[in-house]
Amino acid sequence: MLLLTSGGAHSEKCSGAEPGGCSGKCGGLGACAMNTAHQLAESLGRAVDARDRRLSRHSELVAEISGLLARAHGLTARQSELVHMAGHMHDIGKIGVPDAVLHKPGPLSPEEWVLVREHPRLGAEILCPVRVFRGPHSVCEIVLSHHERFDGGGYPRGLAGQDIPLGARLVSVADAFCAMTEDRPYRQGMSVEEAVREIKASDGSMFDPCVVKDFLRIRHLLPELLQGGSGLSCPLP
Repeated sequence: MLLLTSGGAHSEKCSGAEPGGCSGKCGGLGACAMNTAHQLAESLGRAVDARDRRLSRHSELVAEISGLLARAHGLTARQSELVHMAGHMHDIGKIGVPDAVLHKPGPLSPEEWVLVREHPRLGAEILCPVRVFRGPHSVCEIVLSHHERFDGGGYPRGLAGQDIPLGARLVSVADAFCAMTEDRPYRQGMSVEEAVREIKASDGSMFDPCVVKDFLRIRHLLPELLQGGSGLSCPLP
């Protein structure tokens, strides 16, 4: 299995960041198997997005930005790849949410929110039979925890602070930014700068302050990503 803990010089500068680094273990899986796992992750992300053409690139963008955040945080190439894969599949559990709820153009009822809030748990259950996706701080844990809030007000487990897997804290910021900039039937998407201001305003409440700092370091890459470019080839400052 692949493990993900915080690591690198940048993460050590952040107050409260976890010590350690990549375990170097991958359950005996070589590069070929890892490539296959990444291809599977991308395909599953496209399957989820295909349910709603308004979000045709959502999972792809979340994966790209999550990978950039992982690199900005100081994670290794293997750790960043793990976060990138989790970004592709973060919403896979929405396969289990009824279409009438998922495509509802207006506000959800309390009962409908109960169904939507189950998608992180459903996603982890869908992915965990795949060995490379499971284990502590793995893709399954990231998918399960990507809607947790830094202040403990998220779901499904109400985790807070460093108890939230680092990968989930990275994907959470990427997911929120993409959601804010996407057009929905009931609102127009925000501009990049408006969404960046919203992320900054949630520093320490919804999001890990260290991850928000990472996000601000890559903000210059975001417009190109939203226009269909790939930011992974762009150098970080």
